Parts: sequence; structure tokens; C-alpha cells
Amino acid sequence: MVRSRTYTREEFQTIREEDSVSRASTADPINRPRGREPVRFDVGIDGGADSEDTEITYRVGTVDGGESTRVNVPTNNYQDKGRAIIRFGARGSDPSEFIWPRGIAVSRADQVYVADSSNHRVQVFDNIGTFIKSFGSYGQADGEFDCLAGVAFNTMGDILITDRYNHRVQVFDHNCNFKFEFGEEGAGDGQMNYPWGIACDSMGFIYVCDKENHRVQVFQSNGIFARKFGSLGRNVGQFENPHYLAISADNKVYVSDSSNHRIQVFSMYGDYIFHFGSVGTMQGQMKYPKGICIDDQGFVVVADSGNNRIQVFRGDGRFYCMFGSYGSDNGQFKGLEGLTVLANGNVAVCDRENHRIQIF
Repeated sequence: MVRSRTYTREEFQTIREEDSVSRASTADPINRPRGREPVRFDVGIDGGADSEDTEITYRVGTVDGGESTRVNVPTNNYQDKGRAIIRFGARGSDPSEFIWPRGIAVSRADQVYVADSSNHRVQVFDNIGTFIKSFGSYGQADGEFDCLAGVAFNTMGDILITDRYNHRVQVFDHNCNFKFEFGEEGAGDGQMNYPWGIACDSMGFIYVCDKENHRVQVFQSNGIFARKFGSLGRNVGQFENPHYLAISADNKVYVSDSSNHRIQVFSMYGDYIFHFGSVGTMQGQMKYPKGICIDDQGFVVVADSGNNRIQVFRGDGRFYCMFGSYGSDNGQFKGLEGLTVLANGNVAVCDRENHRIQIF
């Protein structure tokens, strides 16, 4: 049996605190107090983070045989992230200024790397937005960029950059020294046409959103072509302008299929698994999704760029919550691009047309 009821934010917080106190005992079926059902938090957060009438719906219940079940609740408090705690950046070319920031990633040292696209450089900050250094300049030589887009780290701590208008990927060591590059303009295997998002799986394979070729290409850690999947279209397994991708702990590949207004999920071998999202403005709907990342609990955070908001989903695609709106004030966006989750659970977002980074 499953019961549903809507609670206010205050009631929700009280229940969550009470539940955390008894979590140790309820986790053990032998010591679980009779009559107590673990709280199951479910989809259903209505209203903005600052709304006084925000309501949170959850369900409690048991499955056959009396065993209690619990739905994972994120520790990152996404429902409370309506306003940024840190904002930095403005349009310009000085340190901590940006022109169209796009990709963003966090290193193992919890430093934030931003693809400052039209300044043709990567800027590096600590996790509260203090400038540390930058590298790169305009050009086509090793270590130079032409409107870079995606940033990622491999298992060795190397930095991988999609050099968009040079139609290649460049790889740097953890000290930002150039190591090697791969890719060239074209539609053949290993060739690229405006590569955008990039990610690495736990085995070191490199996944690249080959945007204008409407596919994902996979490379070995040394840049050798391994496989590809996708083609232009609207059917499942096809793409139209894929922008970013993220890889879960179990090596599922989540791709923001931007012009199809959805997220598609594949195995590491490119086998279609499922998708979620459709064009629109309602909860779970999207317009031109861009950045995507997955936190350490498997929650999927999506930059719903055309709706100027961030949506959070469970790993199976069920909507959890959202925040953000159009504008230039705190917590507002103009043209979202990349995003990432920091070690402390904060979400760092490239607010592209406001030429800034916001951290929630």
C-alpha cells in the first residue's frame, strides 16, 4: 500500500530531521520499531526556493512481505538552491572576466576549470571563485584554442579540452602543460565537426559530443578512435546537435540531445537504454538542454538552457526539482551552458550570456 500527502516545507524539514535520528535503527529490519515506516521522499516540489507556499510531496509505504523501502534523497539539498551563494565574472578579458563561458569541470583538488570560450583560454579558480591561473590563447598551434567548449578530467588527472573551431581535442597534464591532441575537421571516424562536450569513463575512454556530425565518438585514452554511435534524426538513438554528456558511476552515458529537447541514455558501447524529457516549460520538459552532470548519488543535473533554469532528475529520469529563471539577478540565467557539482555538493554553473559563474 502506498499513501500520498502534501506537506509544507516546515513539516517536510521536521519529518526529515526525525527520520535521520531513527535511521540507524530503521536500517536494521531486526531492530526496526514496529509501526514505523521509513519516509520515502518522492517527486513533487512546487514553487521556487524562496516561495512561502512551497509544498513538498512524498510517499510512504511498504512492499509485499512488509519490507520497507526508501527512495534516495540527495544530500546536496537541491530544493534549497534558488539563490547563488557565490557569483563572479563579468564581460571582459582580464582575470576572472569571461566572454561566453561554456564548459566547466572540477578537478580532484576541487579546483574549477572554466572554458572561457571567446577569450580562447581556460581559467582556473578555487571552489569559492578565487582566481588561480589561466592557460591558452588564440590560435591553431599546440596549447592554443579557437573557441573552446568542453572541459573534463580523466582518471590520471589530465585535462581534456574540446577545441571547437579547430575540430580537435587537446590534452594537458595536471600542471596545464600540453601533452597531445587528436581529431581534425571532417565526418570520418576520428574526425570532428565542432566538438562540444567531453567526458571520461572509469576505464579512461574519452567520449566526445561531435555536435555537427550529430553523434558521440569514443576514443581510447591515447586519442585512438574506438567507436561511435548516433546519427542525425529524432528517433531513439539519433541526435540533433548533441551538446554535453556525463557518465554515471556504472558507465551509463547521458547525452543532452539539445535540438531534440531530451536527455538520452546509452551503455558505454552506445546501446540505447532510455530517454527523458520533451519540448516544453513544465516540470521535466526542456528547451535546448546543454550542460549535464551526475552527482555522487546518481542524481542528474541538467542545464535547461532555453528555459533558463536547472532541473534535477533521478538517475532513471524521474523529475526531482528545479530552480532558476530568466534574468541577470541572483539565481537568474541568460543562456545556461556547462555545469558541475563540487566536492561539497555545490553546483557551479556557466551563466553564458551574463558572462559569469554562479555557485549554488
